[in-house]
Amino acid sequence: MSPNDRPSAPATTFRARESALREVLAHVEARAQGLHLPRELCLRLCLVVEELFVNTARYGGREGAEASVELVVDARGVELRYADTALPFNPLEGLAIDPLSRPVELRPIGGLGRILVRELSSAAHYARESGRNVVCLRFDHA
Repeated sequence: MSPNDRPSAPATTFRARESALREVLAHVEARAQGLHLPRELCLRLCLVVEELFVNTARYGGREGAEASVELVVDARGVELRYADTALPFNPLEGLAIDPLSRPVELRPIGGLGRILVRELSSAAHYARESGRNVVCLRFDHA
């Protein structure tokens, strides 16, 4: 199957504000269902998109920032392509997994959602393209 033959849900763009979160998650869920993805995979995608989107809305540093979500399916699973117009930031960089082994009261504040995003995916890649942060995450079928 060539990349052009893969079923996909075209990228949809949203204003990066927390009040849009429900709309974003409803979109991801509808697209995942339309692509006949298993429910467990749909829930993982929603959790990851929520983390990325909320971080863009809260910490993106740009008034009027936007975020887009695209799903591409192949025989192995699905690729989530999340892009935003926020200030440059690689959420995959500098992930320290060791805080997870510490008791809750000794863990640093922040950063755990980024670890969750990485750990829920089977592969992850970040790039800065045309003024956008682009995170591509792979989710293989179990």
